[in-house]
Formats: sequence, C-alpha cells, structure tokens
Amino acid sequence: MGWARTLLLGDIGNRLDIADAEAEINRIERSQLRAQSAFDEKEREIFMLKDELGRQKLATQALTRFLIEKGIIEAAELADFISQVDAEDGVIDGKMTVDSATRRLQFQKKAIPGKSPGKIGND
Repeated sequence: MGWARTLLLGDIGNRLDIADAEAEINRIERSQLRAQSAFDEKEREIFMLKDELGRQKLATQALTRFLIEKGIIEAAELADFISQVDAEDGVIDGKMTVDSATRRLQFQKKAIPGKSPGKIGND
C-alpha cells in the first residue's frame, strides 16, 4: 500500500508497511535457507560420489595390476577385452551408457566363450 496507508493512517500506516516488509524479508530468508540446505546436500552427495569413484578406481587398478602381474591375463588381451565390452552399449567411447529409465548400465548380453549362460565359474 505504501503512500496510501501513510496518508490515511499516518504512523499506523507506516508501521503496517514496515510489518509487511519484515514479513516479506522473513519469507525470503526462509526461502534462502531452504535453497542453501538443498545446495549443501547436493555438495555432500557429490563429495560422497567422488569418494566412491576414487575407491572404485583404486580397486579396479589394483585388480588389473594383480591379474597382469600374476600372469592370469596379458595387458594387451585385457585391453582388447575392455574394447569389446565398451562396444557392447553401441558406442565406443571408453565408458558404458547408463539407461536413463532404469539407472543401470546398458549393454547387450554376450556369452563368454566356453561358459554356459547363467553359470559362473567352472561348476
């Protein structure tokens, strides 16, 4: 209302305008706090995801080195296999595509030579 309240109600009108402004400031502050809280939560989530990614990278690197050093697989053979798996999602880009609907890796099922489907190991 502003000037109309001041003209009609004098000091009372001014006080009402101040109260309205204070209420609006409080509303904006609450909104800012909610936004900051959501931002902080996303930052925590990103930190946790980076931490998990770092642990997965370490485990993958250690396992790869272990397999090569033990002579279980040769580096070139592993690189070829990684390329084959990379191509299974239809795009050779050094990563697997995540299906947006299921949030899971998307790749075609491919039988490993010498293994029956559904079996793991040499049962």
